[in-house]
Formats: sequence, structure tokens, C-alpha cells
Amino acid sequence: MTSERPQTLAMAFLESQEITTTDCRRCGTEVSGVNGRYACGVCGWVNNWSEGHNELPSGDSDI
Repeated sequence: MTSERPQTLAMAFLESQEITTTDCRRCGTEVSGVNGRYACGVCGWVNNWSEGHNELPSGDSDI
């Protein structure tokens, strides 16, 4: 049996996130990220923040 719980801010945030997958542009390893932002653990490649699928929060709203 599961009970209904009120949604917390963390739960609301996590529901808006999407796990995405691509190939590393440097070494070809399959990497997963959140909302189109990736970092390769094999070679250290990261894609630019602007390539993500949504806008990042401003510094004032990122608490």
C-alpha cells in the first residue's frame, strides 16, 4: 500500500529533469546526462552549457 504524500520542492524539481544519452564527441563513449548536458568520465569531455535542452536558472533563483 502506498500513501499519497505532498510534493516537495525537490520532487517537483526532479520531475522536470530528463536523463538523455549521446556519444562523447572526443572518444565516442556513450555518455548520459541531464537535459542534454553531458560530461565524459573516460576522457573528460564536457559539452557547452548552452547546448542543453532547457535554460539554466539564474544565479538569483538558483538556491
